[in-house]
Amino acid sequence: MVFHRPIPTRFKVKTGSVIREADGWYISLTLEDKTVPVTVAEIQPTENNTVGIDLGITNYAYLSNGERVENPRFLRKSAEKIARLQAKLAGRIKGSKPWRIIKDKVSRLHQFVARARLDFQFKTAHELFSKCDVLVIEDLSVKNLTRRAKPKTDIENGNLVYLPNGQSAKSGLNKSMLDAAHGQFANVLKYVAWKLGKSVLFVDPKGTSQHCWNCLNKVPKELSERWHSCQCGESLDRDENSAKLIRKIGLSYKSGGGTPSLKKAFEKKEKEACGLTVLS
Repeated sequence: MVFHRPIPTRFKVKTGSVIREADGWYISLTLEDKTVPVTVAEIQPTENNTVGIDLGITNYAYLSNGERVENPRFLRKSAEKIARLQAKLAGRIKGSKPWRIIKDKVSRLHQFVARARLDFQFKTAHELFSKCDVLVIEDLSVKNLTRRAKPKTDIENGNLVYLPNGQSAKSGLNKSMLDAAHGQFANVLKYVAWKLGKSVLFVDPKGTSQHCWNCLNKVPKELSERWHSCQCGESLDRDENSAKLIRKIGLSYKSGGGTPSLKKAFEKKEKEACGLTVLS
């Protein structure tokens, strides 16, 4: 047995799981050290310690300070090679030695993509937390975002016919979203935040792409429109606008006040306009 790293003497092994992966068998151990705190740090977001990020496809992440994280698209870059191997696999007799060899290559390639993505996410998480103490992101439901488009129907000559519903375009978008693995990245952010004693704040995603970060007024945009222009004078990339708005929503958070939302940001703005004191 080869250990990834030695088990520290102060730790106690609690459980173990045997896992089979493309390149062999692994044992995953759960360790316990009672001196390690199990609570997650709760840090009040302020103007100086908080960064908002908008997760996407064009850019993996757009930060409220204007910085971008490029989308590595690991699966997309390997898609052609995977397709060639799967075509070869289809031409082999299932269960034969050549079939097993090619299947092993496909599995190893998928494993490489998954490991490269996870490594990128951990490095990105550490880089993001080097810039702030509180990271604000949308509480996205990837499952809902990648659902199939609803069918559109009509009646012609007494017969039911199906109309174009954009499913082909949505399928491509779904693949890109699954490749980005934003749900996994959110879990990585939570783990790294706990490890560093910092905080991740999840906000309600409703309205973050259709409102101006500065005045909070609604500015409707199609998905193809990549620029945000508002009557208040703000003009910037739509993803940067979303990141700034996500940060602003996060700044409206108060401990025990539930999930921050655009509605609560509006309420804070109205109180400030009335001259009331608002804790930030």
